Amino acid sequence: MAECTRTETWLAGAKLGDRSALAKLLATCDPRMRARAEAHMDAVTKTKRTPDDVLQETYLQVVRQISRFQGTSLVSFLSWVSVIMDHKLIDAWRAAHCQVRDVDREASVGGPAADSYWDLFNVIYAESATPSRVVRREEALGALLTCVSDLGDAQREAVQLRFLEGLSVRDAALRMQKTEAAVVALCQRALGVLRTAMDRAGEFTRGV
Repeated sequence: MAECTRTETWLAGAKLGDRSALAKLLATCDPRMRARAEAHMDAVTKTKRTPDDVLQETYLQVVRQISRFQGTSLVSFLSWVSVIMDHKLIDAWRAAHCQVRDVDREASVGGPAADSYWDLFNVIYAESATPSRVVRREEALGALLTCVSDLGDAQREAVQLRFLEGLSVRDAALRMQKTEAAVVALCQRALGVLRTAMDRAGEFTRGV
């Protein structure tokens, strides 16, 4: 409880411009973010960029945008920072693989960091009555990252934990300190919001 109160105090201060509080928050998040970068950067990407490069770019964007963050908990902050890092990881993969043939990029647009987003994309469109395949893959991935970023804090946390990190409903509920029913409801609403937002962003699927 004391740890939770302390991080919430740091978060409140960071949003008001307290750079010391933000530095403490980022230090708390760093082990998890560093492990994420290490896990999602393949050998080719690491010849061009290091995990530290991605971390620095991520944290710089956090510093620039912290005043826009609306959450109040460490879990929501971690979720927000994770989405920012995913953008950076995918950009790093694309830059490192820019010489790969188009057909190879088509098979794996965005690399390891993007895989969980493609899984989420499939979940979003799983209930479509018409079988379809993804077209304009790079645009679809960019649109999905933006749509996830734009979700409300609770919905974004639920999506991050359930679909991007692969936690069970029970584990996600424990992490979010909510009931399992609440997490299921948040996920269902979030998927609906994402489907609507993706449809507005463009036509990324085609009937087969």
